[in-house]
Amino acid sequence: MASTHAQEGGRFLQTGQTQDAVKSFQKGLSIDPNDVDCLLGLVRVHLSTGAAADAEAAVLRLLKAKPDHTEGQAHLAMLRAQAGNPEALESLKALAAAPTAGYFERFNLGSLLFERGDLAGARAAFESVLQVSPGSTHVHFELGRIRLQQNEPDGAVSHFLRAAEGAPQEAMPLLMLSRAHAACGQLGLAIQAATQALEKARGGLHRAVLEDLFKLYLSAGSSEGAKRAALELRKLDPSSTTYLYLHGLATMSAGAFAEAKDVFAEVLRQAPGSWQAQHALAQMHLALGERAEAVTLLEAAVATVPTDPGPTNDLAVVLMQDNGHARVAALLAPVLGAHPNDAGTHLNMALGTFPSDKELSARHAKQALALGAEDVRAQAEQLLKQLGA
Repeated sequence: MASTHAQEGGRFLQTGQTQDAVKSFQKGLSIDPNDVDCLLGLVRVHLSTGAAADAEAAVLRLLKAKPDHTEGQAHLAMLRAQAGNPEALESLKALAAAPTAGYFERFNLGSLLFERGDLAGARAAFESVLQVSPGSTHVHFELGRIRLQQNEPDGAVSHFLRAAEGAPQEAMPLLMLSRAHAACGQLGLAIQAATQALEKARGGLHRAVLEDLFKLYLSAGSSEGAKRAALELRKLDPSSTTYLYLHGLATMSAGAFAEAKDVFAEVLRQAPGSWQAQHALAQMHLALGERAEAVTLLEAAVATVPTDPGPTNDLAVVLMQDNGHARVAALLAPVLGAHPNDAGTHLNMALGTFPSDKELSARHAKQALALGAEDVRAQAEQLLKQLGA
């Protein structure tokens, strides 16, 4: 039976009170230097805080007191493998594969393999943990992360749901659940999970959830939701031009172009070299019929990022509307060099070269037809009909 100090330290550790946990374990060890439960508790608390050297010192004391302690052996093998010892990794694999292997032997192997990018190995190790601890919140969370990285969002959803149920006060499982739902295209469920995460999140995690919510609302077509998230982010960091820019995007998505123009103009005043702000402000000028101002801003953005499809294609469209087709080919060539499969750029190249080089125009129209979405393909088909190609 665990000593009183070991039990007390364990309760502190469960509630995240790591300093109090260390004090309790050390009190127990001052009474009995070989108290295995206190030594093991000390190892776990140091591992939880990332104090590798302290954890190794504690585990060596534990193994001196009880050399056959398998969890202690697993912790030592993991620590030494993390330090680059290849033999330690093999020892950990052997411990995890033993018929009597427990939670930590298997979990440590999964964690180490995940750190090293071996997703298949980590997944197998974590799935083996479920054989001995099927309801483990940590294991379900890790398996959710792996399934998400392996492009299996449906599987990730089921694991993050289990993790969220097992840690109802934690925001991170809900945030990851939201991301898994989003990867499945389930924007409503993603927003619901992120909203729940926001109620529990603190500090940097609170900001991360708001950033996710902004993107989700914008993708779902909820400009008001996106604006609320952007304004909350601005409260967290009033000096951030990034959050001011997000405010502008939300306002633009609501169709309030004059208001959005003022916001993007403020971004540009605070960050004069921002081509994104130049591009967004140009789009607002275009929406309001202010073409001269838009062209000036687009020219500046293109000069900064000549291979980015966004401002370059917008400038090409404006030029063609003003019969400036002659400039289009030279303008778009660097974009296609960097993005050879960008259907919109191929379409604009086809339109731009239509008056001067029918063969080149047809070639790019065919590329747009092959690569584009429905609207691009429809325009490409119409152009090919005009070309007789």
